[in-house]
Amino acid sequence: MLSLLVSAILVALVLTNTLGSHGHSKPGIANAPGVGLADNVQSQQALSISLTAATTAEAASGGDYSTVTVAILSAANPSITYMDGPSTSSSVISVANSAGGGGITMVVRASSGICWLVWAGSGGTWYGAQTNQTSCTAPPLNSAPTASAVSSTAIGWRHGGFPGA
Repeated sequence: MLSLLVSAILVALVLTNTLGSHGHSKPGIANAPGVGLADNVQSQQALSISLTAATTAEAASGGDYSTVTVAILSAANPSITYMDGPSTSSSVISVANSAGGGGITMVVRASSGICWLVWAGSGGTWYGAQTNQTSCTAPPLNSAPTASAVSSTAIGWRHGGFPGA
């Protein structure tokens, strides 16, 4: 009988510590494993969807990305917020057009602090990333970027796919 009581107390202690019912647990999804990676993928997917909308609008306007506006992108993708200002989350995309039809740049900030970019224009489609950022504003580029390394001080660009960050 005594061994049964001791066993019950030990099981109660183990369950209390394992399940976190002792008041010290801090539930939350933000620090769960894989959330940062999932947000990076969501950010890249939002840019890919936006690139399709921008390319469709560019073709409809006779081949000029400077006519692709925040309003046009918002109408094409109402679930994504587009703006001329900075992106601070994976659901807000910053948009910039270059004067003279050079191209369109779109950027989104993932919760990991990585700014993911896409540029489309006469030089093809380029993908970029910049690490450790609190917000991301799309730069208006008059010509295609050049390949470079990703860092916290400069955008790293790659032709044909997102660079590793």
